[in-house]
Amino acid sequence: MFRRMLVAALAATAMTAAPASADEVSTIAGTPLTVHVGDHGQLQAFRAGEASGFFYRPSSQLGDAGFFLAFPGTQPLSLATKVFGFDGAAGPDAPPLTPYTTFSKSAATGAGTPDAPFKQVTVYDVPAAARITQTTSYVNGAQEFTVRWDVKNISGSPLRYKALAAADFYFEGSDRGTGVFTQGPPRFIGGTNADTGRSGGFVEVPSAPAWTHYQALEYGGNVAIPDVWDDKIEVAGASTSPTFDDTVEGQPTDNAGGVEWDDTLTGDALAPNATKTYSLVVRSALPAALQFDKTNAGAPQRTPIAFIATAKDTSGQPFTGKPLRFSITGANPLSSAATIDAAGNAVITDPGTNAGADTIVAFVDLNGDGARQDNEPQASTLATFIDNIPPACTVKVTGDRPGGGGAGKPLVVTVNCDSPVNVTTASTFTITPRKKKAHASAKPKKKPKKVVIKLPVTNAQVLTPGQAVPVAIKVPKSIAKKYAGAKVSAKVVVTAADAAGNKVSKTARRTLTLRAVKAKKKKKG
Repeated sequence: MFRRMLVAALAATAMTAAPASADEVSTIAGTPLTVHVGDHGQLQAFRAGEASGFFYRPSSQLGDAGFFLAFPGTQPLSLATKVFGFDGAAGPDAPPLTPYTTFSKSAATGAGTPDAPFKQVTVYDVPAAARITQTTSYVNGAQEFTVRWDVKNISGSPLRYKALAAADFYFEGSDRGTGVFTQGPPRFIGGTNADTGRSGGFVEVPSAPAWTHYQALEYGGNVAIPDVWDDKIEVAGASTSPTFDDTVEGQPTDNAGGVEWDDTLTGDALAPNATKTYSLVVRSALPAALQFDKTNAGAPQRTPIAFIATAKDTSGQPFTGKPLRFSITGANPLSSAATIDAAGNAVITDPGTNAGADTIVAFVDLNGDGARQDNEPQASTLATFIDNIPPACTVKVTGDRPGGGGAGKPLVVTVNCDSPVNVTTASTFTITPRKKKAHASAKPKKKPKKVVIKLPVTNAQVLTPGQAVPVAIKVPKSIAKKYAGAKVSAKVVVTAADAAGNKVSKTARRTLTLRAVKAKKKKKG
């Protein structure tokens, strides 16, 4: 690790400095990826808006990633035990590795479409033995690019070799993480950023020869863990045994990985003038996508709305087990978290207790610290709750005197509601007149007709929750005087309307006797 630290320290003083080697760089200027290829096939790529490349050294257009040929076993003296490749920024090193010699290279061609992808061709040699034609392809809009290596035997004799692709990964501003492998198809081997949980690496191409072996390991620094350059690539020619051992480093380390094809060792050698093709897809640590199933939803007040948030990267890998933290601001403030399930989903429920508008903002807490970092995906959605619930009110009528003077308590209706309302009352009095006494010899008189008196609706009064408003109900003095002593059935209808226009009506009844109206005493002159 000291070597990496030293190189990094030197690089930090000139982050935009030219590559350390004399290699020229060919560029595929795509969208969102820009891909760079060195004279010896070194690979690097940058995503639009990001300062760091996919491979170490992240500031350089020449990454420590590419293709190698190792010649173990019985070989001509010029090839025996040798490994050919490129001299990297922090490994692989030459020597012991032998650099390729450059033969030719082209500018990028194509339109960046699926039918006409961008292509850049670089040709380099194992001198007098093999010619490698590397074709790097990219389609605009993709978060990955494809590399194909055509190995042609130019030696005049059969060749047996290991073909290897390896890289020192640097994903989303960090080379720290754990290894990852998925069986596929297609198979995938690479590294996972320890902070974000997102992965990048190499993907097998179904139409190309399958990998013989793979391994996710480390760049170097921990003597207990094999490293990709010193322990693997640089000594790949020392033995016909597999260089990579199909293992995945599970503890956080300095991410690296590689694959190999041993077909000419375990099968037929590559005949003179014959060509073998190898290929893989380089996948970045893809930007995460956090999406809600609906961007705006509405419901009646007190009807909860459930939002399904899907948290995956654009390769479809869910952030299983990560907390999805969210806050609701507006009518129903709330802060909480949900756990993302195996499908990448988590449910956020806005209870809608109060009417009004809410904004829900959520983020995937990838490092579990409870606060959002810039690399943690975030999304928002809206909820609106409509108040269609009428107010709840109680109505009580008290008193035994409907007005006009006399003894007793005034007739009063008291209203109490659970929300702010405007209250009006409408009263109806049904009076049953008393029968007049008749002479014993007189004919029986008809039963007196009931008299119905409707009072005007009162002006609206503003009523707040918990407030009781008494409303006095008065009968005109003339009526009270005329029907003094009569039985009265009082019916009071109270209508309460809230700000949303919801109304409720309550009816209260009371039976009483009209009191005689006392005449006012005249002042003595």
